[in-house]
Amino acid sequence: MACTKCNDLCVRFAIRQPYELRRAIDIAKQNVEDGTISEIPSSNPLSQATFSQLAAGEPWDDIVGCRFRCNSCGEIFSLHAETYHGSGGYWEPENKRSIRENL
Repeated sequence: MACTKCNDLCVRFAIRQPYELRRAIDIAKQNVEDGTISEIPSSNPLSQATFSQLAAGEPWDDIVGCRFRCNSCGEIFSLHAETYHGSGGYWEPENKRSIRENL
């Protein structure tokens, strides 16, 4: 379960528009920078662009997929979106019991 450090990130944030994906990337970036979460490197990434590149404002691929871990409690978060067809995606904790609200 989430801790006080990552509790504010325990929301299911729907990504339907490009500005919502940019907002989710920016929030994740802020939390990586302040040490709340760390990116979990993938041995089989969904996209060519790394989270660092996305956070720097570089363009995203047709599929965005990043995972993060809370540095205090280990809660895992997922940022995923399909951008080519516009079906969108979500920022959300992977443990569905940790979701405190849908945004």
